[in-house]
Amino acid sequence: MGRIQLEEVGLREGLQSNPEILTMEQKVNLIDMVMESGIERIQLGSFVNEKRVPQMAGVEELFQRYADKDGVLFSGLVLNRKGLERAVECGVKLLNISISASDTHNRENTGKGIAEALPGITDMIKEAVSAGIRVRAGIQAAFGCYYEGRVDEERVYTLTEKYLEAGADEIGLSDTAGFARPAQVERICRRVSAMSGDRPLGLHMHDTFGMAMANVLAGIEGGAVIFDSSVAGMGGCPFMKGAPGNQATEDMVYMLQSMGELKSVSLGAIVKAAELAKGIYGREFNSRISVHYPLIEKLNLTD
Repeated sequence: MGRIQLEEVGLREGLQSNPEILTMEQKVNLIDMVMESGIERIQLGSFVNEKRVPQMAGVEELFQRYADKDGVLFSGLVLNRKGLERAVECGVKLLNISISASDTHNRENTGKGIAEALPGITDMIKEAVSAGIRVRAGIQAAFGCYYEGRVDEERVYTLTEKYLEAGADEIGLSDTAGFARPAQVERICRRVSAMSGDRPLGLHMHDTFGMAMANVLAGIEGGAVIFDSSVAGMGGCPFMKGAPGNQATEDMVYMLQSMGELKSVSLGAIVKAAELAKGIYGREFNSRISVHYPLIEKLNLTD
């Protein structure tokens, strides 16, 4: 295949899912270690109100620090026009801009329903693209919602169409609550991928019911080529206390390398980054490979 990429989101989703506030030095050390693994896309944070989400303090400083690093595409997340203005000012090259396929979820997040919020989101996409920023237009709760349960798939396709019309460079589907199932993932991905043509499709899967890895494989079958993951499995479902978040980056690398993908990524280096993250927080998260990596090395179980 030779086409799959990972986007490391631990520096955004992982950090904001934990109450501890990391120092700038801790963030930089973790980013540098992830970079050493050869991961090509790293999300440095979100442009949100730092008083409400103090874990994202210093996001501009991070983007300025890593602006000229070759070979890595650094991304950020914006939720509103103020966040977009901040991102443009510090030269972000890839932005994640999203809306929910669940009207209730979108109202809980933004105070607006889909119909009310969509024009503003598409305007933000157009502005970012006009500013020379690559945009991954995302659909939250694309596979189910904590509030509404099943989400009408036609909403996903309608939002995809609107995003493509606005000029989005990539489409991203998020399993926000972790309710997705493989057959559903493959079906929706096939339809969205066909609509998107040569514009890449990405997936952001949660592991609430232990289905994330199976859903990634289904997504690949459906045409997805970019997958979010979090070093050490940092993160959590925003609605279900105690549920794991994104699939651990090192687990994803181990699986995908067995399929002939990501051969340029160092599994050993990403495991070291996972160990650093666990050391910073003083606990385990949702990683299997980092726990068992000594045995994997001993028995030469990597490809």
